[in-house]
Formats: sequence, C-alpha cells, structure tokens
Amino acid sequence: MEPLAWVIVLALTAVAVVAGVREERRARRQRRSVVAGREVRYGRGTGYRPRSALWTGLLLAWFGTNVAVLLLFLPVGWRPAAITAIAAILLAALYFLLDYARTDVVEGRVLERKILYSGEDNSTTNYWIAVDDGRPGRISGTPVSRDDYARVAAGAQVRLHLTPRGRQLKRLEILELPAPAHAIPTDLWITPAQAATALASPVEFVPVPPDVPNTRRYLYVPPGTPVTNGTTLPPALHVTEAYDPEAAEQVAHRAGRSAWRHGDRGVVQAGATYLLSWGRGALVLRGHVDVNDGGGIGRLAYGLRPPR
Repeated sequence: MEPLAWVIVLALTAVAVVAGVREERRARRQRRSVVAGREVRYGRGTGYRPRSALWTGLLLAWFGTNVAVLLLFLPVGWRPAAITAIAAILLAALYFLLDYARTDVVEGRVLERKILYSGEDNSTTNYWIAVDDGRPGRISGTPVSRDDYARVAAGAQVRLHLTPRGRQLKRLEILELPAPAHAIPTDLWITPAQAATALASPVEFVPVPPDVPNTRRYLYVPPGTPVTNGTTLPPALHVTEAYDPEAAEQVAHRAGRSAWRHGDRGVVQAGATYLLSWGRGALVLRGHVDVNDGGGIGRLAYGLRPPR
C-alpha cells in the first residue's frame, strides 16, 4: 500500500504544479499587452499604494526609536551591535521617506487603460494605465486610483507625478483629451455625463443611422475610438431612442424581447441589453463592455426615471 500511496501523492503534486504553472502563464498574459507596436507590462498585486513608502518609512523610524530606548537597559557589551542595528533601521527609514518626499515628473500619451484582478477569488480590482513618454523599450504600467482611471482615456496627454523608486502615483494631470469628432445634441435622453459614469471613462458621442423609423441611435465610446458601421470594440454604450409605441415595439423585438409591449413598467434586462418604456416611446441601452467593468451599464439603466 505504501508505494501506491506515494504514487498518488506524486500524481496529485504533479497535477497541482501543472495547474499552478498554467494559472501563472494566464496571469502573465493578462499583465502583458502590445499597443501601437509597444510592449506594455503591468505589475502584480494591488498596485496602487501611493503612500506605501511614507508608511514604511514611518514604521521603520518608530521601530528604530523604540529599539534605541532599549539601549538604556542593555548590558554595555551588547550596545555596539544594538547601535549598528538601530543605525541600519533608521537608514532604511530615511531611504523610504526620501523616496516619498522626492518626485519624478513624466509626460506622455496614454496608450491603454487596463483593469486587473487579484486576491482571493479575484475580489480586488486594480486599475492601471500605460503611458508612452517617448523613451525606447518596454513600457511599465502605472497603477492609479479608480477616480483617476475614470478621468483618462486612451490617447490623452497626461503628466504623472511619481515617487522615484517605487513609481507610485502621487498626482495625475490631464493635459489634453482627444478632440471629439462629433457635435453633441442637447436633447439626448442619455447625457454624456451619465454615459461617462457608466463606462468609467471620458466619452465621445457618435451618431449611428437609425434602422427603425421614428428612432434615434447613437454610441458613447472613449474619445478617439474608431467606429465602423455602428460597431466598435468595447467599451461602448449603444443607445436607441424610440419616439412612439410602434417604434418602441420594433426596437424591442430587435433587442430580442418579442413579448414586450410599450407601457410595460420597470427595466427589462436581457444580458447586457436594458429596455424600458420612455414617455410615448422606449429607451434601449446595450452595454458593449469587456472584462473592465459591466456593472456601470446596469446601474445606469436601473437608476433612470422615465417621464410619465
């Protein structure tokens, strides 16, 4: 029985090793991109820790100070070694504090925004941007807060204020966003501000030719995103406004809701498509999103209050 037990243990170990290697390769692929011919690599873990150097330095300084107090109670023969240890601790504290105090300024163009997940069951959301500052070689992603992530878009010119060694972001300045290609009507049922909140990104309005009479269609996409025949890569928000009950039922059928009738109250959801009665017509929202975040589309749809 003992040889059989060893065979089982070895087999289970091999399976665990293979699974671990595959998972690491998958995670590594997610942390790498090629954008406009430039290789981008993103870091591990939570990423955004803007005051990590400050807290590390303060913790080491506190620890070194407490150890120094112990010198008063140590035998004389132990004091040289203790003084050496305290000096090393305080020097390390100074190293981290100086890293936080100093600032490197980097300017460049945002090539890509990316969300990565970490922690148990991928419960931690980490926000990153890749900034091309004109230097050759591989680009290292910069961890940012959710608020800063929502402010920028690919193609934006930004100025980053970073700690020199840890490369943690202290402050992000937006110098220029890509210019919008289309004028924005003032009577849209979904405003650019609402779409920007749903997509967690600055947005650009793109009109789309209607395929049902008495309707209006348009997209919201991050500035500079190419749109061809009403389609685009995610993230994007597709909006259809229908102005009478007949048009409302036609767009509902096209959205896959053949049993829906104008006047039905509440939000009818089918996957990433949301349908609701809106005055005499209807409103259809379709989120075209990637792994970044699809929850914003649903929050927008369920938070709307159509007129009676």
